[in-house]
Amino acid sequence: MEIPSDIGLSDKVAIVCGGGAEKDGIGNGRAASVLLAQAGAKVLVADKNLNAAQKTADMISEFGGCAEPSEVDVTNEKACKQLATHAMDTYGRIDILDNNVGIAHAGSVVEDDQERWDNLMKVNVTAMFLTSKHIIPEMKKTGGGSIVNISSISALRPRGLTAYSASKGAVIALTRAMAMDHAEDGIRVNCVAPG
Repeated sequence: MEIPSDIGLSDKVAIVCGGGAEKDGIGNGRAASVLLAQAGAKVLVADKNLNAAQKTADMISEFGGCAEPSEVDVTNEKACKQLATHAMDTYGRIDILDNNVGIAHAGSVVEDDQERWDNLMKVNVTAMFLTSKHIIPEMKKTGGGSIVNISSISALRPRGLTAYSASKGAVIALTRAMAMDHAEDGIRVNCVAPG
């Protein structure tokens, strides 16, 4: 069976949060950015590290894809609002949001401390809330879109990563709630749990 070359992403606009990767690595965000661009999407590569986002955008440009890097701290609400505005000003629409930001550290609740816990929750859960909060209204203006939130198998099978596992469980719950809240807006919200 022949795989169609157009899988429906031509000229769609995608924002990939966490689209960079350390050095020459190929993390989930970079991989998603490259694959979306290969399928014809215009990709806004958002990352806290502009150099990492630029590297991803350069990889995409090398094969003729369309990508732009954007330095964004997705734990900051003002930055998330600016990201949505920038995407709309540049492309006129947002079709896809890939929430792919995350950090982890080992330890039980006894071994962890509140500062590390709070920071991890801010990056892994609050960031998805903030990006979605500002991008969903823009998706609604153009008839809907698709949001993919990245969780982890650790949400279902935790092993020594208590804070991380709890945050990724929250991502699954957030995804379910968002899917119910925005189905009538034409916005599909799904979660992927790698591992």
